Formats: sequence, C-alpha cells, structure tokens
Amino acid sequence: MKRPLLAATLLLTTALPTPAAHADTTPIVHAWGYNFFGQVGNGTNDTPVTHPIPMVSTGGHNVTQTSGVYLESYALHTDGTLWTWGNGTQQIPRPVPGLPPIKQISSGTGHNLAVGRDGSLWAWGSNDFGELGDGTTTRTPTPKKAPITGIVQAAAGTGFTLALKSNGEAFAWGLNRFGQLGDGTTTQRTTPVRVKVPYGITQISATGEFGMALRNDGSLWSWGTNSSGELGDGTTTDHPTPIRVDRHVSGITTVSAGIAHTLARAADGTIWTWGRNWTGQLGDGTTTDHATPVHLPLTGITHVSAGTGESLAIDTTGTLRYWGDNTYGQAGNGTAGPDHPVLTPTPVNGLTGVVTASAGLVPLAVAAPGPVVVPDLTATLGVLVNRPLLAVGLLPGTTTTTPDSRLCNHLGEIVSQNPQPGHTATAGSTVDIVVAVRPANGCL
Repeated sequence: MKRPLLAATLLLTTALPTPAAHADTTPIVHAWGYNFFGQVGNGTNDTPVTHPIPMVSTGGHNVTQTSGVYLESYALHTDGTLWTWGNGTQQIPRPVPGLPPIKQISSGTGHNLAVGRDGSLWAWGSNDFGELGDGTTTRTPTPKKAPITGIVQAAAGTGFTLALKSNGEAFAWGLNRFGQLGDGTTTQRTTPVRVKVPYGITQISATGEFGMALRNDGSLWSWGTNSSGELGDGTTTDHPTPIRVDRHVSGITTVSAGIAHTLARAADGTIWTWGRNWTGQLGDGTTTDHATPVHLPLTGITHVSAGTGESLAIDTTGTLRYWGDNTYGQAGNGTAGPDHPVLTPTPVNGLTGVVTASAGLVPLAVAAPGPVVVPDLTATLGVLVNRPLLAVGLLPGTTTTTPDSRLCNHLGEIVSQNPQPGHTATAGSTVDIVVAVRPANGCL
C-alpha cells in the first residue's frame, strides 16, 4: 500500500501547471501473451500479459514487419535496422548489431534469419543440425553471413532453414528427419540443397518440421512431417519430396505455416486452414485435426500468420482477428489458461488500424496507438519511473524536484504527477512528475 502524501495536491497545482505532451499517432508495435523472458518489450517480465501493450520505446516505431515465436521478439524498421528484445536478457528493444540494411526477417524456436536488401542471408542462434548453413554445427550468438546469395525471403523452421532465391528456386538445410528439406531424402545437411519444388516459387514458409511453398500459378506445395495433416493432402503420411496441397486450394496469394498447421489466403480475401487443431488454431469451431483444407467464412482478409498454436488475420478495415491457444493470454481478451482457447476468429479488443502482425506465444501487431489509463506513481522512486510507465504504454516526461521539509519521509519518491492517476491518455503520452528532495536547511 502506498503511503499518503500530504503535499501532493499543493505540489500538483504549483509545480505542474501545464498538461503532459501529446503522443505520436503513427502505428506502433503492440505485444501481449507469454512474457517470462521480457518478450512483450514493456520493461517487465510479468506474465501472462492478457491485453495488447503499446510499445512506446524507440524500438516500437516505424516498423514494417514483426516476428517472434518463443523466447525473443523482433521488429524490422523502415530504415532496414532490426531490433530485438526478450530472451531473458533485455526487456526493452535494441538494435541487432552486425547487420546490413535488412528487408525481411524470420525468427524460429532456436535460430533467426535476416535477409539483406543486397540479397545476402544472415543467420544466428542454435545450430545443432546445421540450420545456420555454414557447414558446421557450432552455435553462433551473433549474425553470420550464410554461403548463399540472391535471396529474397527466408523462413526459420524447427532445426532447419528455407531460403527463396530471386529466380524462384528454393533451398534448404539443417534437420531432415521427416524430409523437411524437400530434397527427397532424410539426410541432414549443413549447407544449402535445392528443394525439389517446381520453378516459379514466390513465397516460402516454415515454423515447425515441414515446409510450404507458393507458386506463381497460385498453387501450394508442401513437404516434411505430416502427423497432423499439416501438408494438406488428405493424409498423415510424411513426404520428403514436395507434393501439391489439395487442388481445391487454388488462387492463393499468401501462405503461413505454423508449428503443425497452415493458413492460406486466397485472392478473394478468404482463408483456408488445415493441420493440427488441438487448441482451435484452425478456426472452424472444433478441436479436430484436418488433413484436408477447411474454408473459413471470413472475407476481406489482407494478411495471415500462423504460430505454435495461434492464428491471426487482418482485414481491410484494420481489424485483427485471433483464434487458437490462450494459455498465456495470446487472445488478448483479458483471460489466460489452457481452458480458454478461442475456437473461431475473434477481433482483438483495443487494437485499431492494424497494418501487420505475427502469431506466436507473444503475438505482435503494428497498430494505431489507443487509450491507456495513467497509473498511480506516488511513492515510487523517481529513478524507477520508467518501468511502470512502459508497462502500460506511456513515457516519462519532465521531472521537477521539490525541497519541502514536510516530505522528508519521502525523499527520492514521486509526490505528484500530471496527468493524475486514472486519467485516460493516448499511448505514448508523457507523464510529468515531482520528486521530493532534501531541503537546503535539512530535514527536521
């Protein structure tokens, strides 16, 4: 319980006569869900986070793509810099060093990939199966250039990597026990090998132990493990050589492969889903796996993303819909627990103007900043004000000190603030504070 501050009202009217600064209204990153390692980027490791938190630090602005499956989160900025947070070492985003300007990112369960604007590919993280593609199985904690060029997109699967070249060819390397490299074998590779898909591939996707490729004719091709029907061919038989997904799924413009399920967006703005469904991630109102694609009754969809047991979709109005696992509050609806899955696509409250998003244990969305409630900072040490403000999506403003002998029991603490506790402010707004300091003539 916070101690009463007798002079708070007096100080608020005399030291803080002007309102706090207004916030920027451009879209910023919002995050929620599993935060044990600081993946939400709000200055805490409090978990679960059951509502979207606006990321008002520098790393949350001017973002074109987000990615985060498990331990850490990433944001790609318009200037080509890549920012990261989480992994138990940092709760606030900071740039990833050692990279050229980047155009696309993919973070997996153990390793990460970044495609340079010059067509280079950079990889770092775990390398037990050669997933970094450097010919070794040595872990690399910092980005290392892979021995392949002309790359336009990369995807980090579980223990393996997919890379798409500008000529429409796909390559893979790493773990191959289920044929997830798509080269017709189950032989592990530590250097790139060509995936045996037809020419003309325009997009690739992987998170689990299977791969997906979209061809320029709108057809989908899949390979690797198929225990839950994630390859979409109507069977649960693994395929080390790519096969075509059920031919009813045609005219596809975007594909997103999760750990064991897939989302595909068609040109008409509708979605097909298939694979594992133990927590409702297929969005058909059941928890029954489907080896044949299911057509969801959604329209106007512009973007999809599949995670571990999570699915996201954005429509033309900028609304973000979620369905799937909610063990760690991934639904963003104020609840959390394995008994609270979301079985059908449901709008995420508190988010508007969503432009891009990525699914995972920590869903990330770039959206318009919304209203937040100003917390009570009184009795908080002034030097620690950053954490409670970032935790709700606000920033520290001006700090004023007051040498009042009546506040000697509160030295260093915040004794008043503007806006006052409970006030509704736009995310990114600043909060000015007054901190008690020792009077010149000392304390009584």
